[in-house]
Amino acid sequence: MPNELKPGTRRTGDLIDFDPDTPEVKVLLDWSEDGISVEVPWSAPDDYYASWFLRDGLQGLPVASKPIPRRLMFADSHGALQLVNCWPRGFHSTLASGTGRMWARFAVMGVRDDIDFQQIDGIRSEVSGLREWLGVSSVSEDVDPPSRTITVVGKPADEIIISSDLVLVPTWSTERPDGEDSIVLRDYVDCQTMSTTPAGWDDLAAAHRGIRDLLVLARWRAETCTVTMVTRDDDPLVTLDGKEHGRQWRDVVVANREEAPATVSGYRPYVMEYDEIGGAAGVARWLKLREEFGRALDPIVSDRYLQKVPALTHLAQVGPGLEALGYLLLKNRDGVGAEAAKNSQLRQRLDRIAAAVAGAVPFDAETWAETTTRAYNGIKHANRKLPDDLDLLNRWRESVTVVRAWVALELGAEAAAVKRRLELDPSAGAFVARV
Repeated sequence: MPNELKPGTRRTGDLIDFDPDTPEVKVLLDWSEDGISVEVPWSAPDDYYASWFLRDGLQGLPVASKPIPRRLMFADSHGALQLVNCWPRGFHSTLASGTGRMWARFAVMGVRDDIDFQQIDGIRSEVSGLREWLGVSSVSEDVDPPSRTITVVGKPADEIIISSDLVLVPTWSTERPDGEDSIVLRDYVDCQTMSTTPAGWDDLAAAHRGIRDLLVLARWRAETCTVTMVTRDDDPLVTLDGKEHGRQWRDVVVANREEAPATVSGYRPYVMEYDEIGGAAGVARWLKLREEFGRALDPIVSDRYLQKVPALTHLAQVGPGLEALGYLLLKNRDGVGAEAAKNSQLRQRLDRIAAAVAGAVPFDAETWAETTTRAYNGIKHANRKLPDDLDLLNRWRESVTVVRAWVALELGAEAAAVKRRLELDPSAGAFVARV
């Protein structure tokens, strides 16, 4: 078996923290639907490893001689990997022996040396839907029907430079699924961020999540952003002869990997297109816009990931985003003082948003501001009448549409084009009562 970690994998090996004083132990590595975990056994409550799990739960037990490591190496006959961002949670024991469970957020494959992958110099993530939105491809094919041959060529398309440290890297790969007589050719784009000094994973991947959020708003689909590779300057590619051959990118397994959304069925246009917003410059503007209006946009994007919740919950989720957007437009764009903007009424804030998207949404923006104010206040205030579900659903749908239109306009799309696309977008269509 190669050195790999797939869902359902269970491997027995050694747990190593690079401290020669730490006792040896055999553990079980498991990647289940709950995440990446390691079962750590002990034979007595005063064992070193027992203290990792019992020190906070039982009195009178010895405290570990050092903190529980945040990173650990696992090694067996198939290879090694580093577990990053580790923490102990859960154990079972008798009066003597027991087993604790250590969890990890990431596994960096192939790492045998004492290199701290809690801090990294570069990170790559894959954002679902990105290649399609960019309109690039690293794969071409040539079919010759008379000879019944097909020639497929994989050649990475040109990189797209967003900023000095953020690059979109078109690429391709092949894989052979287990037990299948087929080869899968993947055509995709990596988001790559580099840092001049080692930095945290979340910090380096922040811009990647920002690009994911842009795609969510562009097509109103629950896109994913999954870390796939990381690199450190002190971990170069070294061959058996000891020579270094440049930067090495290590494969990463994410504990809670999200499944990419299903392919969109039917026609669903992007509310803003890559070339229309100026390509790479438009993406860079979006990242600045997201930073300025994060308090407004985050609740809207997060709403797309809510599943099987009532209409009231949807509007309660996007409502604070609308309030924040109106407030920020008054303060940052209109020059209204911070105190006056803070004290502005909900209707004033929604009217400000409506003015910004007039002519870009497939309904009357002023009417939306009026009806949404009434519906949202009905949710917030217990002394007011709660609107019916159909009203809540349509106010929620219109509110999401308004924010998507506002973002498209901010990035340079024309109002007429935005309105036309939203008229064709099923997600922007009105809910009607079933007879």
